[in-house]
Amino acid sequence: MKPQRRATPWSWLPTLYVAEALPYVVVNTITVFLYTKMGIGKAEMAFFTGWLYLPWVIKPFWSPFVDIFSTKRSWVLYMQLLMGICFACVAFLIPTSFFFAATLAFFWLAAFFSATHDIAADGYYMLELTEHEQAAFVGVRSTFYRLGSLLASGGLVWLAGIIEVHGLPEDAQPSPERIETAWSSIFYIVAAFMLLLALYHWRFMPKAAADVPRREKTFRQILVNFGRTFATFFAKKGIFEALAFMLLFRVPEAIC
Repeated sequence: MKPQRRATPWSWLPTLYVAEALPYVVVNTITVFLYTKMGIGKAEMAFFTGWLYLPWVIKPFWSPFVDIFSTKRSWVLYMQLLMGICFACVAFLIPTSFFFAATLAFFWLAAFFSATHDIAADGYYMLELTEHEQAAFVGVRSTFYRLGSLLASGGLVWLAGIIEVHGLPEDAQPSPERIETAWSSIFYIVAAFMLLLALYHWRFMPKAAADVPRREKTFRQILVNFGRTFATFFAKKGIFEALAFMLLFRVPEAIC
């Protein structure tokens, strides 16, 4: 019996890092465009969207649980699936009268799922690739992360604008209903894309031999590992300044 041929990283690594970048930019940048177009005030928008960064800031806190429960590959697939569902819910809720609070709730969920996806994806990268391959694919990884960011911050905003003004006379302003339709369409597209990525990675991401959950036998071991992670996180130089910057950097937008 022939040994199973190992899948090339080119079959899954580029799309994995597009999947890592896209929801980050959607949650932290596209929300600003969405709420601005939907008429939300600057102060309210800046305050609430600024807090959407929090899951990425504190993601080291729950990284031990990603190691303990299930494989990193499974975490990647489930998080992509859940993010797709969240963005579909955002698209559905945009035309409602209570869209601001409702979509914020799903953006919060998507933010936590995306931060967890980052933990699992980076861990999977380290497990599946050899040290030589990790060094060789650093540039590829960064390039496709940037492409995912550009796809979100440039492509999606451009497409929303095209949908808003399609068929309108020159210099005419789109109606609120047309704006709602445009942004709902964008989030349905994002949702479909994330679900397709989950399906694609289910098919093409190999099951790494080293990708097995750590089996802590007692609750005490779990708490010890969590405490160690917590202490290490706050022992970093300049961590409190970094946290303050990440959470408050949009304050000037609120007071303009």
